[in-house]
Amino acid sequence: MTASPPPLPRRGLLLGLAAAALAGCAHRSAPARRLYGLTGLPPLPADARPGRDNRAWVLGPQVALPELLDRDEILVASGSAGLAPLPEARWAEPLRDALPRLLAEDLARLRQPYPVALGKPQAPAGESLRLLVRVDEWLARPDAAGLRLALRARWHWLPLQAPVDTPLPAPGSADLALPCAAQADALAEAYRRSVTALAAAIVAGS
Repeated sequence: MTASPPPLPRRGLLLGLAAAALAGCAHRSAPARRLYGLTGLPPLPADARPGRDNRAWVLGPQVALPELLDRDEILVASGSAGLAPLPEARWAEPLRDALPRLLAEDLARLRQPYPVALGKPQAPAGESLRLLVRVDEWLARPDAAGLRLALRARWHWLPLQAPVDTPLPAPGSADLALPCAAQADALAEAYRRSVTALAAAIVAGS
């Protein structure tokens, strides 16, 4: 007759069951992550100016961003040099992908009827300019009223065809600050409004 394996000690069995139960409870009670995106169509600034350049613009398909924005956490400055993610809040789309698309859309709204394309010209339209944008800072900091989102950016143009009959618009820069409540949904909405404000600054300086 084959001997049966010795039974598991009662105390070890109870400890194993308790550990499994605790792990299951921890898994069930973990809060779900909420996803936020740059959505909607903010109103154009009341003081938006149309600019003077009437050539077609082609926004570069990539906008240079600080490396700290290459993550899905929604970060807020903390202390003199720290960063803290908003709890359980994540970007639904990388900012590096969202910014060029939305900036091109807002530029097109502001420049009508003059065309704006993303990446490459939609069709030959005479003299066209390449717009290159670099973001040096895009980060919220706590203030007395909640949060203040800072957006600092620079831009310049290059000709897509040579020679260029009309001088290029002068390079420009913007230093924007948008207040918002200290909540993830309010901060995501402020990020979207900051894109529209940046587009208005670029058009006004052209």
